[in-house]
Amino acid sequence: MIKSFTEFINERDDSGRSRFSEYADDIIKCISDSNASDAHYNEIRELEYVDPYTFDLVIQLKRDSNPDFEKDSHFNDLSWEKINFEHYGFAIDASTKIDKADLIVPEIIFTIIIDPEREPDLYEELRYRLIDIAAHELNHTNQIGWNRKPFKVRPSSNKKRASSKKSHKYFLLPDEVESMVWGMYNRSKEQGVRIDKIFDKYLYPFLMNGNITKEEYNKVLKTWVLHTLENYPDANLSLEDEKIKQIVDQI
Repeated sequence: MIKSFTEFINERDDSGRSRFSEYADDIIKCISDSNASDAHYNEIRELEYVDPYTFDLVIQLKRDSNPDFEKDSHFNDLSWEKINFEHYGFAIDASTKIDKADLIVPEIIFTIIIDPEREPDLYEELRYRLIDIAAHELNHTNQIGWNRKPFKVRPSSNKKRASSKKSHKYFLLPDEVESMVWGMYNRSKEQGVRIDKIFDKYLYPFLMNGNITKEEYNKVLKTWVLHTLENYPDANLSLEDEKIKQIVDQI
């Protein structure tokens, strides 16, 4: 759904920063101020927000130059994050706790491993990724519960999500398409990078470790590009890229 001008303004602070940039900057500050080591995850519970999104933000942080992903209960099932760690010096998993009865404020949990040998140089890339994830997870809070907004896609059933996990079908669930594209659209705007390049960066680790095939990658890319064209007419796409041009020409 295209946001109204009023909604767009309400998601920016007085300096013109998007709210998602604000959340990302708050997380980066918490990370830089933390003395978390590789011994255990350090939980940071000091970020609470009310307007325009009501939620609590929890950071689970560990510093480790050589993490054992197979033995880490947070990441042992997320092999693509090992690739991201090798490339960027950090790995992230995010989840959202939402009470369907609207009795509890939504809680977004960021679990992060940082390579201390690459700090603070990794913060720029991390900030853009956090903007993406914050927008993504907050869109899920708009789909159900406390922050539910009209016209938002309803969450997929637990059965459907479970059957789609670890396959390209997960990226095609309507609630995930809406949230993923919204997150990457916001990153694209903040970073000044074409949105299809953000799609590529996100999907690359899944392609590299065999979670998705090239054919499945193309199917997901097409779905995301079409959703972008339908909902974000101001998005910047690589229209000179042949694969993007073919998708646009099919409309």
